[in-house]
Parts: sequence; structure tokens; C-alpha cells
Amino acid sequence: IVMDEKNSGLVRSEAEAAEKEYARLQEQYQNMCAGISSSEGDEAKSLPSQISGALSDANNAEAKIKQSKMKVDHLSKTANKFKADMKKEEKAAKALNEKRDKMEAKATAIQKQIDALNFDEDFETELYEKKASLENQYSNLREDIENLTAQLAGRLSFNFSDPHKGFDRSKVMGLVARLVNVSEAKHATALEVVAGGKLYQVVVDEAATGKQLLAKGKLQRRVTIIPLDKIQGRTVPEERSNAASGIAQKMGTTARPAIELVGFDEEVRTAVEYVFGSSLVVDGMEAANKICDATKTRTVTLQGDVYDPSGTISGGSNKNLGSTLKRLTDLSAAKESLKSVESEIRKVRKEWEGLKSASKKFGELSDKLELAN
Repeated sequence: IVMDEKNSGLVRSEAEAAEKEYARLQEQYQNMCAGISSSEGDEAKSLPSQISGALSDANNAEAKIKQSKMKVDHLSKTANKFKADMKKEEKAAKALNEKRDKMEAKATAIQKQIDALNFDEDFETELYEKKASLENQYSNLREDIENLTAQLAGRLSFNFSDPHKGFDRSKVMGLVARLVNVSEAKHATALEVVAGGKLYQVVVDEAATGKQLLAKGKLQRRVTIIPLDKIQGRTVPEERSNAASGIAQKMGTTARPAIELVGFDEEVRTAVEYVFGSSLVVDGMEAANKICDATKTRTVTLQGDVYDPSGTISGGSNKNLGSTLKRLTDLSAAKESLKSVESEIRKVRKEWEGLKSASKKFGELSDKLELAN
């Protein structure tokens, strides 16, 4: 538009110059008609020649004026068109700016809503991964428990019917093997040898309960009952235990009463002392032999070899020794782990449920923000 206005100004200047030239020629023509020469060098020309020349110049000047006016008109129209287009563009630009401002305001408002949610995508991902990991642990522990339970089912099954209506089943504590736990797996073989067949005997509160089970409990296999009111617990005297420990220390090994290596409830202590109380567990054959001779106490090595004060020595293959107590220990540990994992899963799932609505709202607002931007 600026260029066209400049061109229009030049054309106007040309038109004005042509008009001035036309006026000059008109004046010259009139002078000629009156017989007056207005220019030097025209005296030699005849009057008709001068008149003809002046008319020609005047016509040319008039044509230039018309051309200039046409150019001015064209340029004016073009300039007006450009001005109209410019106004349209300015209006469109204004509308776009207003729309942009509205979108920016909308995006700012949405961002404020997102910030107010206080939602952390990284935390959500971390919580999801933790939840998946715990659920995987839970599944694996359940499988371990099922497998261990199946492996122990035949050997440790003990089923009975109530001897009479209203019988209190809490009077029957169960198999000795299920009443103890081994903290360290390396002691399982020795402890199983110490217990021997007593590991599978049944502990009850009193002899009367045992008699009722044997008479009317419909037991499916022969069992030995350990009534807590009749059985006598046995333990290694403290002086022998201290002597064994001293010998073991000198030989660079360990010796401990078997009962110290198992965990149990105080309620069944007498039964556990009866099963595990009279033996020592020694790490090493040479030390076990020497301690047995010195203390006159039955000693059992970690590998399951037995040294008896009577002079007998038992040993050999220990292929299946310790498997029951080890599996029971593993089963107990798996159950405890399962409880812990279940507790953690409940906490994580509660957090996860709490995040779901915030996560959904965050996703919706994020989509809107993306569109707004």
C-alpha cells in the first residue's frame, strides 16, 4: 500500500505538470491567434505552423493528463482495495489474538487444576510396580506353601473325630513336628535325629484326652500320645552343658543342647524337653565323640551321626534326614512371609485405589491441556 501511494503521488505530480504544460500551451495558442509570439525562435515559422504545432503539443499534453488521471484512478482503486484487505486482515488478526488469549487463559486455568491435584505420575508408576511385585511375591509364596504342604501331608497328617459331642479340640495340640520350629536350617538334620520317632507323636493336655482319642477318635493310623500331665521332661544338666561347650571351644567348634535350637510355646515345654532335652548337637565328629565320652551325654553331629554313652555310634546315609523339620521350617517361614506380604498388599491397594480417581482426573485435564496448547 505504501508503494502504491508513492506511485500515486508520482502520477499526480506528472498530471499536475501536464496540466501546467497544457495551460501554457493554451496560452501560447491564444497568443498565436492574436498574432503574438510567446517563444523565441518561432518568428521564422508561419503562423499556421505555429498554431498546428501548438495544437499538437496541447493534444499530447491532454492525452498525458488523461493517462495520468487513469493511472491515478487505478492506483486509488488498488490502494482502496489494499486498505479494505488490510482492515480484514487486521480484524482477523485481532480475532486470532483474542482466541489465543482465551486459549492461554484456559490453559492456565487447567494447569492450576492439575497443580491442585498434587498428583505425581512417578509415584503412581512406582506404586504400580510395587503392587505388581508384591502380588507376584504373594503368588510365589502361595505356590511354595501348597508344595510344602503337599510334601508334608502324608507324613504329618493327623485326623481324628470328636470322641464325644462338645469335645474341646484345643486339648489336642498336635504332632511334635508341628509344635516346634528350627531357626537355622543347618540344624534340621541333627534335630530330626535327636527326636527320632517322637517327632511324629501327638501332644495332648492330659492322659484322659489321650484315652478318649484312642477309644473313640476313629484314628486312621497308630499313634503315640504324649500327655502333658504325665510326661517327664529331661534336660542336659548345666554342668555337662558347660563342659561340652568348653571342650568344643578348645577344638574350634560348637556344642549346644538340642532344645536350645528349637522354638516352641511354653505351653508344650514339657513335651519338647521330653523329645529334645537329653541330647547335645555338636559341629564335628571328633568333637562329638570326645564330648560324649567326657560328659556321658548323647551327642549328634550336624550330619546326623550319633554318639551314645553306651558306646554305640550311628551314622551313614542321611539322604532323607532333616527334610521334615526343614520343610516345616520353610513352611512356617513362608506363612509368616505371606502374612507380611498380604499386609503390604492391602496397604498398597488402598493407596492405589485412592490414586485412581486422581489419576483419571489428571489424565482428563492433561488431554484438555494438550488441546488448549
